[in-house]
Amino acid sequence: MTHIIILRNGETLTGQVTTREFSIKTSYAELTFKKNEIVHIHFENPPQFTQDEMLLLTSDVLKGVVSPATITIKLETSGQTIKLSKDKIHTVMFLDSV
Repeated sequence: MTHIIILRNGETLTGQVTTREFSIKTSYAELTFKKNEIVHIHFENPPQFTQDEMLLLTSDVLKGVVSPATITIKLETSGQTIKLSKDKIHTVMFLDSV
């Protein structure tokens, strides 16, 4: 179960995302998914992504605002747990989902 977080500065972190669920507020509803239902999350980063985008295992793509605002990952190499603000993150990939 490897997860990869790509930061906006280009650095990557590999480990286990310990945040269990993510919600996305779309124009029609707020939906919540467990991390094992998600392939990846791209966070707002104009001009590529004008809003957050979530790709689900079902191939559904949802756009809106993803929460929580902070994501926690336990690093594979050191075992340290760090919290990252979503505004520092470009993409979270849940590789065990695919």
